[in-house]
Amino acid sequence: MGRIARRTATTECRLCLTYCDRVIAPATCVKARCPSLYAYDDPLSGNRYMGCAQNVFATEIDVALFEEAERGRGYGTLKLAREPLACCTFSIEKAHERPEFHCRNRRFADFPETGPDAITAFDLRHGLASS
Repeated sequence: MGRIARRTATTECRLCLTYCDRVIAPATCVKARCPSLYAYDDPLSGNRYMGCAQNVFATEIDVALFEEAERGRGYGTLKLAREPLACCTFSIEKAHERPEFHCRNRRFADFPETGPDAITAFDLRHGLASS
């Protein structure tokens, strides 16, 4: 149960009524030639699917439908399933853009400190360790 709560905390924020989610556009992964992006041919249907080997987004996408959508308005975004990698270009999607809803978690748009490529700041309130 703790694992689910921790992953939810890194991909969405529900501290206020704004309801923010971290999302990624698979088109940015394709454009950046991400090494974690994979594709395979389904032997039963003959369709080609692509996905993220690191499970940054958890769905597999039909490549033909993706390319068709990209020729039009674009495929769109997917909610992150885990912490993004350093090479991931994610964005924040807000459910509400009303001026009366003030964001209480302004650091949510920053790169998460729990990810494998995270850069954590040190806290000077505890002093510096002598080495």
